[in-house]
Amino acid sequence: MKKLPRKTITRVLLYIRTLEALAKEKRFLVSSKQLSEITGLSDVKIRKDISNFKKIGKPRVGYKTLDLKRTLENYLLQNNVVHLALFGVGNLGSAILSYPGFHQNKIKLVAAFDIDRRKIGKTINGVKIYPVERAPEIIKKYHADIGIIAVPKEHCQEVADYMVLSGLSRILNFAPYSVSVPAKVQVRSIDFTIKILSLFCDAHK
Repeated sequence: MKKLPRKTITRVLLYIRTLEALAKEKRFLVSSKQLSEITGLSDVKIRKDISNFKKIGKPRVGYKTLDLKRTLENYLLQNNVVHLALFGVGNLGSAILSYPGFHQNKIKLVAAFDIDRRKIGKTINGVKIYPVERAPEIIKKYHADIGIIAVPKEHCQEVADYMVLSGLSRILNFAPYSVSVPAKVQVRSIDFTIKILSLFCDAHK
């Protein structure tokens, strides 16, 4: 399989989400120009990205929405389902558990962990909450691929360490704190404050 740059993968994932929305609107054909208008990317870049995959679409006709979505998904995910494990079921964690995007065919939240004994054993949106000490067992049982950190910053490093000990090598960090992990572990941090201020500063250049 051809290895794609991370930026290309990010754009392709945007195309997949856009195609899914179009399919729900019963728009069964879409052109690169229409995708360009929706995503804000140039139609030249879109056609170039799609050309990385098998030949699909017809000149002056466009792409079959569902066929293109399926082709892009199958190439990137190889028919796999991404399993997520959530650490922290406070305000942010509860919102993540309720997010529909984490309960779809390609992405599924399979377990949640917390230290609050009042929450343990409960089920939110079909996901059971377990005590943190059971993480190694549950992560292995459900074949979790990615761990999500949604705890206060003072517990962030501790949770990251436990994730690594539990066998997770990919972490999505929502806490406003940088974690230290072994070189083999990938971390993607999402700090809403930085994102908001960055967007504000870009708009005022």
